[in-house]
This record gives sequence, structure tokens and C-alpha cells, in this order.
Amino acid sequence: MGTVAAVRVRTYQGLPSEPVRPRGLPRVAEVVPAGTAESVRLCWDTTDLRLLAHGGALERRQGAAGGAWQLTLPDGTELSGTGATVPAELHDRIRSYTGGRPLHPVLRISSHRARSLLRDHHGRTLAELDRTEVVAQPLGGPPGPGRLAGWTRTEVCLLRGRPRLLAALDGRLRADGLTEVPATVPQAVLVHPATPSAPAPGSAGAALAAYLRRQCAQLLALDGAVRRDEADSVHQMRVCARRLRSSITSCRNLLRQRGAAEIAVELRWLGQVLGAARDAETTGQRLVAAAEQLPPELALDSPAVGLAERFRQRYAAAHHEVREVLDSERYFTLLAAVEQLAADPPLRRRAGRGRTELERLLRREQRRTGRRLDRALALDEGPARDEALHAARKAAKRARYTAELAGAKPLARRMRTIQETLGSYQDAMVAEHLLPTLAAEAHAAGANPFAYGLLHAAQRPLARAALAAARPAWQRARKKGLCRLR
Repeated sequence: MGTVAAVRVRTYQGLPSEPVRPRGLPRVAEVVPAGTAESVRLCWDTTDLRLLAHGGALERRQGAAGGAWQLTLPDGTELSGTGATVPAELHDRIRSYTGGRPLHPVLRISSHRARSLLRDHHGRTLAELDRTEVVAQPLGGPPGPGRLAGWTRTEVCLLRGRPRLLAALDGRLRADGLTEVPATVPQAVLVHPATPSAPAPGSAGAALAAYLRRQCAQLLALDGAVRRDEADSVHQMRVCARRLRSSITSCRNLLRQRGAAEIAVELRWLGQVLGAARDAETTGQRLVAAAEQLPPELALDSPAVGLAERFRQRYAAAHHEVREVLDSERYFTLLAAVEQLAADPPLRRRAGRGRTELERLLRREQRRTGRRLDRALALDEGPARDEALHAARKAAKRARYTAELAGAKPLARRMRTIQETLGSYQDAMVAEHLLPTLAAEAHAAGANPFAYGLLHAAQRPLARAALAAARPAWQRARKKGLCRLR
């Protein structure tokens, strides 16, 4: 069973109207001033404050030795770095939010911080109370409308004290008119984007809009991880692009398609670019693992080592292409379009319908998957059947993502099973077609290709076993009750 971490820090907008006194605070005997501090930070962003608009902040402490940088991502993650210019790692993390635009100082943020210690009768510090006054001065011109002139903030950090002390302080500060806020810079008051009209709660349009927003936020967040080549990041970004594209295509009757259809096309392009790197990664991992299972007397010339190196090179080349695409204007234009779509989707009138509209979408995607799978399984073995099975797999994937959007978890799980079953079949067939080429390359390099022949011979039985599981998986996914929402 998971555990929930206790809250130790609370942040409030505003300052107490009078000094905090110990009376009524559990175990607190005195409140002792602990000094003040002044700091000046330069906030870096694009000219139009794109990072701040997303809820992030990149700051450099003025006068800090070594050039200290602090990055707060929109999800609250904090990263730091040093250097005379923006550190490459931090820059990579925010390029999706800034649209690749140049960064320069946009705000000078001056802070005055006063700290107090809440101590018990033994002189032990139970909690800290920080009161901060901030003034932000726009650089490069006079302050414009909607820009922050200044703000105040109070932060309580529990050290040795118990949660009831935090609760008592919370009640006192709220009674004094303070409101709790996230522990990040209040960028929401720096940039005021237009508030789009929200679809009716519980409607199909509301479900679609929420799904688009989640996937858009995920896509932007994964950009930095892909640039840094973090584990599984290419796969996660590819899945995110597919989810966005599937939501647009499966919900086409809910959206005005001008613009949305073009975004779907561009998401397909992005998925294909990411797919080259992901396929090199997964195919290599699969074949290396199979080679490592071969008996030592048959695994001549260590095929696992040779395969690992070949696919490492293939992945490196594909990832280099991904990096180039992520720096292209076409990609940044796509991100901007996805953000606009997620922020204010062009919903049709029927998007205002509720559960029945979502159930209709689910039934359509369920039937579509069944038709494609039945058609594929009726074909004889060969390229035509492989192509039909691939189409059935894509249909199951789209049905799964539509079920996720609608909140139909049982249907999503069963469509995922079909997707994975057909994916195993496709992986085996791809490997079967690829292994003769790999064997020829190994032979040309002076290695014994015998083990490659063994791996080749193992692929067809694996493909048939996966295919045998497809129809039972569909029988479990075809039930009409799975499309009913509760």
C-alpha cells in the first residue's frame, strides 16, 4: 500500500497584518526574528514572455559566483545550473515552451525577505515563517498592461513541529485574509491570456477538452526529456502524439475540422519521426535479449554484442534526426497549434451532449476494431494479411485512446491487450525480415552468422503464437457493456 507524504510547507499570497505571536500555537513559546535578506534576480524569457505564460520561470541570481541559474518548470520541478549563459540542459527543458525563440532578461526581480523562528520552551525550532516582498521591473521598456508590479508572499515550513502546528498557523493566516497558493512564482498575474469558453461540465466536449489539455501538457513536458535522451522518453512522446491524433480523428464529429485535421496530419508526421528511433530501440532490445538466451555453444562470435552495437548506431542516427526535427520551425508551429487547440477546441454543437454521445463514440470505435480484425484474420498468410493486421492494431489503439478519453477503463484495458498482441506479431515479422540483412552484415564483418539463422527461425513461431491470442482477446473486448459509462 502506498503512503501519502505529510505536508511540511505551505505558501500564502499576502503578508500577516501584524507579527505572529506564540499564544494559541501548539508548543510554541516564542517567535524570534532571524534576520532579513535582500536579493536581486534577472528573469529570462522570450520577448513575449512565453515561459512565464506557461507557468515556468528561468532566473539568474544577480552577482552570484559562477552564474547561478534556477529553472522552475510548469509542473513545479526545480532545476539549477551554472554558466555565463543559459546552461544547455536548462535550455533544452524549456524550448517547447518558448517555441525555440531567443532568451534574454525580461524582468528584474528584487526581493526583501524577513525570517522568524517559532521555538518551544527548550529553544528548539519547530517551524520557520518567511515573509517576502517582491518588486518586478520589466526590462527593455515601460511596464505594460497585465504585467506584475509587485507581490507579497508568506511561507511556513514545519521543522520539528507537529502537523497541528501547521494547521493552527494555517487557520490564523487565513483568518488574516491570506490565501494559499502553489509554491512557485505567481506567473498567472504576469500574463493574462484570454479565458476560453468552457464546455458544459459532464459533456462530451468537456471530456475531449480535458484530454487534449492533459496530452498537450505531457507533450510539452516530454520535449526536454527527448532532447536529453532520457530513458523511454522517445516512446512516451510518440504515444502522446498518437493520443492527441487519435482524439482528433475519433472525435471528428465533435470538432470543426478546419485546422484540426491539419494538426492530425502533422502529429502523424511527428509520430513517424519518433517511430524510427523507437523502432531501432525496441527491435534492438528484443533481438539482443533473444541472442543472450541462446546456448553458449551455439552463440558463436557473441551475436548479442554485435546486435547491441548495430542497433546502438541505428538509434543514435535516428535520435540525431529527432533532435533536428525538434529544432525545426515546422515542429514549433505544430506545438503552437496543439496548444491553441487544447486551450480552446473548436467544438460543434453536438459536443454539448453528455454520456450518450461518448457511448456512441465508443461503440463506433469498438465496431471498427472488430471489422478490421475479422477482415485480417480471414486472409491467408502473407504481406496482405500483415498489412491488414497492422491496420487492425491501429484501430485497437485508437479505440483504446478513445476509451481513455471517455473514462471507459475496462474497454481501454481490453483494447490495449489486442494492441499488444498484434504488436507482438508485428515485432516478430519485422525481425524475421530484418535478420537476413543483419546476418549478411555480420558475415561481411567476419563474424559467424549461424546464431542469426537461429534467431530468424524463432520468429515465425512467435508470430503465430501472438496471432492465436488475437481472437480470444477480441472476444473479451467486443462486449457491448464495455461501452456503457457509469
